[in-house]
Amino acid sequence: MEIINHYSMIISAVFILGLTAYFLLRNGYTPRDGVILIGVAAALLGGWLILRPQQGSAEGLAQLQAEFGQGRAVLLEMQSPF
Repeated sequence: MEIINHYSMIISAVFILGLTAYFLLRNGYTPRDGVILIGVAAALLGGWLILRPQQGSAEGLAQLQAEFGQGRAVLLEMQSPF
């Protein structure tokens, strides 16, 4: 189960790309099909680049620590990138 957790985006992207290719290419290849497949692949790659986990910056940590104890409620959620 851990392998699915670690590679869920890759598995999902391959499945979506394969399903799209199946439905587009079942009647033969046309340049339009190629453009659509490239667009779907680019959208999946763009989504991964936007949503991938990244390490927080030191500036963000300093801002977070400054928010504590200022009389407002602070919701802190910590997640592992894996």
